[in-house]
Amino acid sequence: MDDVLSQPTRRRLYELVGSHPGSSAREIQRLSGLAWGETAYHLDQLIQAGLLRRERGGRRDYYFQLDMTWEDRRVLLTLRSPMERKILVELVQSPGLTLTELRDRTQTSVSTVSSHLRRLLALGLVESDKSTNYRQYRPAHPLRVALLLQKYQGSFRDRLVDRFIETWRELIG
Repeated sequence: MDDVLSQPTRRRLYELVGSHPGSSAREIQRLSGLAWGETAYHLDQLIQAGLLRRERGGRRDYYFQLDMTWEDRRVLLTLRSPMERKILVELVQSPGLTLTELRDRTQTSVSTVSSHLRRLLALGLVESDKSTNYRQYRPAHPLRVALLLQKYQGSFRDRLVDRFIETWRELIG
């Protein structure tokens, strides 16, 4: 392990994945400033050495260090999607929002919010309740979402996340 990480480029990529878990290979390449071939080669070397985990999702590969739990990886992959991140942040801040309220807060169409909510429900990251006339949504794991956003705040270039972390820090003292 030390032998693989003694190479400066690999160490840098390993540390980048640690501070930006769930990033795609292309995001890692952009963050590192390396050429695509060099990035892909060293990421493969880190995987073969058993230092990184590659998760395939759609048309992209996402990278994590091995010590990250499955639940955290699942939440972070979801948080990498800007719209799903917006929805989760809004629900953590205000559990029990309706589809219309989420549409207003995310400033997008009902169909877009609905599509992302279906995915979040299928992943078990959002729960719904129809105890009133309207279906209400809440995060299944609000503390996990908040802690991961706080821990990896720098990997999300998003003012919504920054505002959420400020509010979260005020709430927990």
